[in-house]
Amino acid sequence: MTHEMNIELLPEREFLVIKGFGRIYDSNVDMSAVTDDSWDIIARQFADGSVERLKKAAYSDVVYMLFCHTCERDDANKCYICSYDIACENTGGGHSEEFGTVRLNLCKYAAYDVDFKSGVALKDAHELADELFWGSGGWLKNSEYICAIDDPANGIGNGYAQIEQYTPFEIGAEKFNMKIWYPLLPKK
Repeated sequence: MTHEMNIELLPEREFLVIKGFGRIYDSNVDMSAVTDDSWDIIARQFADGSVERLKKAAYSDVVYMLFCHTCERDDANKCYICSYDIACENTGGGHSEEFGTVRLNLCKYAAYDVDFKSGVALKDAHELADELFWGSGGWLKNSEYICAIDDPANGIGNGYAQIEQYTPFEIGAEKFNMKIWYPLLPKK
């Protein structure tokens, strides 16, 4: 794995999305007892033609994942249930009752460009970038920023999301590039 990180200012953007979800479990949860089927659902949406219809509706061939533009606590399962949507930037102003709309604010992002040559499944790739960004020696800890999706009062549901792009976006790919953008807000 090789990576490069930059700060990028991205303009306000609108996406058409296929709604999905991911779970972030508390650190004391026994993960061997947890079944995460979010990537199985994503694979089915590629297979059933939903993603192709999304691309046509948005007039875009580029597919992203938007993570955590909404997030709710699930105390019973000791986790947060966060949006994890398949998305296309709505470059043509299209609208469809089949898809939702997400608008992201003008924002600075910590942008990671990561090449994977083998040994990592596409569905697990973001975890390595997350460690570079949030981990004990991660970039965020020594920066002048907080991550907008870590700040429920100001970030979650207020026009911010983590953006992921995989090339090729093939669930079983063994070699691929991942670009991931983490939204930043200044520390108070």
